[in-house]
Amino acid sequence: MLYLKLQSTIISKGGQYGRKAKNEVGSLKKEIEEKDKEIENLKNRLAFLENQVLSKNKKIFGPSSEKIDSNQLNFFNEVEKDSNVKLDEPTVEEITYKRNKPSKNKQDNFSNLEIIEIEHKLEEDQLKCSICNTTMEVIGKKTKDTLVYEPAKMYIERHISYSYACKNCEKVTGEANIITTESSKNLITKSLASNKLLAHIISQKYEYAMPLYRQESYFKNLGVCLSRQTMSNWAISCSEKLEIVYKEFKSRLLASNYIQADETTLKVIDPKGNESKSKIYMWLYKTCNSENPVVLYEYQKTRSSSWPKKFLDGFSGYLQTDGYSGYNKLEKIKHIYCMAHIRRYFYKVIEPIQKNEEALKKSRALIGFNYCEEIYSLEKNIREKYCNDKDFYQIRYKIREKELKPLLDKFNNYIKQEKENALPESPLGKAIAYSEKVLPNMNLVLEDGHLEIDNNAAERAIKPFVIGRKNWLFSNTPRGAKASATLYSIIETAKANNLIAERYLVYLFDKLTGIDDLKQLDLEEMMPWATNIPSDIKINKNK
Repeated sequence: MLYLKLQSTIISKGGQYGRKAKNEVGSLKKEIEEKDKEIENLKNRLAFLENQVLSKNKKIFGPSSEKIDSNQLNFFNEVEKDSNVKLDEPTVEEITYKRNKPSKNKQDNFSNLEIIEIEHKLEEDQLKCSICNTTMEVIGKKTKDTLVYEPAKMYIERHISYSYACKNCEKVTGEANIITTESSKNLITKSLASNKLLAHIISQKYEYAMPLYRQESYFKNLGVCLSRQTMSNWAISCSEKLEIVYKEFKSRLLASNYIQADETTLKVIDPKGNESKSKIYMWLYKTCNSENPVVLYEYQKTRSSSWPKKFLDGFSGYLQTDGYSGYNKLEKIKHIYCMAHIRRYFYKVIEPIQKNEEALKKSRALIGFNYCEEIYSLEKNIREKYCNDKDFYQIRYKIREKELKPLLDKFNNYIKQEKENALPESPLGKAIAYSEKVLPNMNLVLEDGHLEIDNNAAERAIKPFVIGRKNWLFSNTPRGAKASATLYSIIETAKANNLIAERYLVYLFDKLTGIDDLKQLDLEEMMPWATNIPSDIKINKNK
């Protein structure tokens, strides 16, 4: 009996000690889990800070491209890098452009140049044989081509008008019948500038990013003192004449059903010559997948959502942009976003660690980046395989429905799962947050094979302006900024329609010269896609 009581007491005490030990173990486990979680958070925080440092270093010291190319051009050794002593000299007959099959190694092509033949023949007195004095005959010939550059030259074209009077009428009636010949007219009335000179100055500045102060120096070398102020006045006057063409372009843009848009900042100076601290914006709108493409620029002092809403008033269709929410206030549109911007966010996460295979394998961002790569690979395969098919867009629509839709669904599921674990302020967290906002709307590309998966065409269209702004500051005046927007629009639309922009400007200037009543103009024949556009303005893509 005593034994049983003692055993019961031992069991009772043991149970108490066991429960106590068990509770202590549980408490220690919980503490360990909390410490592990804290360590994991610290690791994530450390990775975030390391990534921030690497990103900052890359932004300051590294290349801006998202592609890594070991053969990237080095400006200072360009001649040595691209030279090839084994490469044969090009010939005039050489034609290397093939439609829809652009060569990766573009060769020199002179097929569009005028050929001037110069024959080297003996004079009559040199044809006699020095041995028998018989007249020599041609038995063969050989040809040698030389590529010649003729420097530009400036000269004054003086037009002299004459007045004629009938003396007999003056004797009979007392009033002479007077006729005066008319000289040629220029776009800008009473201006010294010919239409060709105006087009050249505008093309150099807005197409080739040569600021006016450099042109001033260039013209000086040709013996002409032409101030930048004069050239600025000419450019603004030309833009005002072209306003009617710009408005017609805009009406065509609003009538389309698919527009891409983008915007970028620019620096301006105030009347005192000080750089403005506020951000000024140049907006871009372009038709996409249109037979008659239109590219329009618009200058505004802010990035307010009211500007695209006002500019695109009357448009209904698909609008493709980056993730900027300012476009969301537009009504009667279907808003598509850009897959390239989504890819860019994930690329920024993996770019600093891409040489570290172990870290790259563990990166959750790599999964998102690979989804983007799969989508782009699919789009590339479709384009390469069916680009010459007349039903390309219908084929792309069907393939997307079958293959792109599952990819987008998987991508969306990945975003939902990662959202729970990613730190909001980390690069991955930002990539997830951005993707969560814009990725669902990417399903709209499944509705029509004409729609693109990214906004890259708009970014390419705005690039000439981005390059140009590095070469000059814009004057903070509405008139000058509006002039720049108009001239950029005319030039980029001409280029998009495969025209030589400078010659197209001359064509427009000639059409507008001497016209007082704009209602007299046939705007249709002035459009860059018009059938009556002279052939020498068009770029022959078949050559």
